[in-house]
Amino acid sequence: MHFFNPVHKMKLVEIVRGRHTSDEVVTKIAALSLRMGKTPVVVKDVAGFLVNRLLGPYLDEAIRLYTAGVAPERLDRLAEEFGMPMGPLRLIDEVGIDVSAHAGAALREGLGDRLTPSPALVALGETERLGRKGGRGFYLYDQKGREREIDESVYADLGASVPKKRRKLRDRDIRARLVVQMINEAARALDQGIVRTAAEVDLAMIMGTGFPPFRGGLLRFADSLHPKGVLDRTRELETKHGARFEPADLLVELATSDRT
Repeated sequence: MHFFNPVHKMKLVEIVRGRHTSDEVVTKIAALSLRMGKTPVVVKDVAGFLVNRLLGPYLDEAIRLYTAGVAPERLDRLAEEFGMPMGPLRLIDEVGIDVSAHAGAALREGLGDRLTPSPALVALGETERLGRKGGRGFYLYDQKGREREIDESVYADLGASVPKKRRKLRDRDIRARLVVQMINEAARALDQGIVRTAAEVDLAMIMGTGFPPFRGGLLRFADSLHPKGVLDRTRELETKHGARFEPADLLVELATSDRT
């Protein structure tokens, strides 16, 4: 049973099914989850399971945008305006920079070089900057863990100075780089049978990350754009930013066959 923090608030439980796990065991654990007031989703035993696998590229892309000169407050604001409960940099602070760096390394080890974490995440993981629990992350926190202000000394930890000119990327381009990463990875996970249905992906993302319910879930949102539109955007990003945006086979298949 994989719970999500904070456990008393997050409704999702991923039931991780191993190669030899019986249907009876899965059924009993699902029933236990429901009695605990949780929402169970059955997933395969692979790196990141489902939700963390989808979140990993999203958070990593946020750090790449940050190190490219996009202001942190703008990154987080755009994610919140999209409907996420908090921005990606705030979320990394909540999870812990050390934990995020470890998770990034584990995803690469389990799923290949496509998910190689950004050099900035690796570098920050080797510092004493831990995020909210340590009082310093992308934001500064008081002794009670309350956010105070953005901490621009992060750049010094990366061996760089605060950018004098912030990147003037369009809002839609920033959002696309964040959200397309999640959609593309979700298509891979679905194609590989990590979960059985697109609806389970959407349920897990809403209950496990707070993905905006009014958008219907991650893949329902992708359908509203149509896989053709998502594929065009993904290929555009692949041309600009490299192999981490290589489109999933399922995304190509759906776009080509005009299905959702």
